[in-house]
Amino acid sequence: MSEWLHTENAQDVFVSVGIALVAVILSAFVRVILTPLLRGLTRRTDTELDDVIVAALRRPAAWVVLLVGFWLALRNPEYWTVTTYPYVDKVAGILGVLLLVHAGLSVFNAVAERYSEAAAEKSERPREIRSRALVGRKVVNITILVIGTLIILSQLNVKIGPLLGALGIGGLAVALALQDTLANLFAGIYMMVDRPLTVGDFIKLESGEEGFVEEIGWRNTKVRMWANNIVVIPNSKLSQSVLTNYYLPQQELSVYVRCGVAYDSDLEHVERVCIEVGKEVMDRVPGCQTEWTPAVRFKEFADFSINFMVVLRVKDFASQYLLAHEYMKALHRRFNEEGIEIPFPIRTVIMRRPGRKAEAVAAIRGTDSPSPGPEVGEGEGPGTGGG
Repeated sequence: MSEWLHTENAQDVFVSVGIALVAVILSAFVRVILTPLLRGLTRRTDTELDDVIVAALRRPAAWVVLLVGFWLALRNPEYWTVTTYPYVDKVAGILGVLLLVHAGLSVFNAVAERYSEAAAEKSERPREIRSRALVGRKVVNITILVIGTLIILSQLNVKIGPLLGALGIGGLAVALALQDTLANLFAGIYMMVDRPLTVGDFIKLESGEEGFVEEIGWRNTKVRMWANNIVVIPNSKLSQSVLTNYYLPQQELSVYVRCGVAYDSDLEHVERVCIEVGKEVMDRVPGCQTEWTPAVRFKEFADFSINFMVVLRVKDFASQYLLAHEYMKALHRRFNEEGIEIPFPIRTVIMRRPGRKAEAVAAIRGTDSPSPGPEVGEGEGPGTGGG
């Protein structure tokens, strides 16, 4: 023990203990009294930035006061030998860097979360704002942690240059072993930057899956299907897939309802009835764009009907199904009241008994009985001769 610690003066011990006790009291004062007092003063200002910073620094500030007090209490060279004295400053420096990293992360995350929530509340697409803010916060957090780690290594007299070279070679080996993971990672970063889709969008892939985007992660994207199941899609596959985003360029979309009427129908009357029914249904069904005027477009003279299409409008993708459901019921009822016929094809099927093929052929030819074919005698046939 004498190789590490020695002291022969009791007064030095009492002084150090007194400094440590003062540090504990000041730390409690900062956390219990000073910080609430500062928060009361910052509430009177117009900005909320100072409130967020003071609240985030409450614990780190108390720990910094405590660390400085203990460092001063233990820094007396009379306690330590020449070998152990430098370690006091090194340990204090490492703890100081850790506290600074903790304080920086606390302040940044608190400020970023506060302003991202404020921006999300004002935006029409709050999920997109929160998703982008979360990605940015993760990047900054990793950067702060890396810088803190490098500073700590320099405090320990570790040469960073050779370490970075070794990490580069090791990183190359890891990259080769984790090709799929890294492909998904960079595909996720690409989608977050290019934004072909965001959280909350309704998408449909070329493979047939469709649903709402729940989360865009570093490795995969989660899509909630209509059946309320979650489909996990790797980002690399999603970035290479042909997808339809029903929320771009805006969430509003048209709903097409196809129908047909008889040839003897008054098309002007049909158009007027379809528009009236469309306005009535769009006014009472939630999620419809009430400012939109329904449009009727006749398309073709089909085999048994004149086909047309009614164009309606909804505010989001999910509302189209209820609108089409209610419109078809209302239009069918109104057509019955107005005497407008919706024709359907009629087929006449002629049945015949087995074994009557010859009689049917004779009837088509206009003869009473089928014409006799060449008779083949016994022993005669293809490939035989009479001699």
